[in-house]
Amino acid sequence: MDKPLNVVVLIGSRSAPEQLFRSALGEESPAAALSRAAGRPVSVSLLSMLPAAEELGLESRQVVAPAKTPLLDRVLAAVPLGRLESVLRTSPLGRLLLSLGPTDPSRVYWRSVQADHAAVALLASADVLLAADLPAVRTAWHFLRAGKVPAAYFGLQAAEKVFAARYGQRQPLGG
Repeated sequence: MDKPLNVVVLIGSRSAPEQLFRSALGEESPAAALSRAAGRPVSVSLLSMLPAAEELGLESRQVVAPAKTPLLDRVLAAVPLGRLESVLRTSPLGRLLLSLGPTDPSRVYWRSVQADHAAVALLASADVLLAADLPAVRTAWHFLRAGKVPAAYFGLQAAEKVFAARYGQRQPLGG
């Protein structure tokens, strides 16, 4: 087990990565917090919508920015849907319809990842995908379901506990 566990954190919202990591892990770097929890070295990379600061101590940082914006996203950007979306968000049924539609943030992130070959390669190289926010869950789920990664989890807050339970050094019974 001298090879580090390769973790890729996905952030699908336009939140600053530093804020998400600090709110979940405190001042400790993501690699240090997850290594401590897992009881073994952990290499952490990031795939996000916004660039991350150097001080996070990440193995690599990649911003999802496809060379060409998908046609569906270009069409939807041209159509004024703001008023319709605000009306639909006022009811549970409307929110459900929005979550199934093409403007849902998780669908937008998933399409952006699919269009970026370097992002797909980064995710496929991971031992664990860690979806830090709700828009990233769909992407992690697709990779897990397709068998491209062995494990995927949701939430930075729960990551330390999951890593301790799943990857931590287990003590032999009765010893």
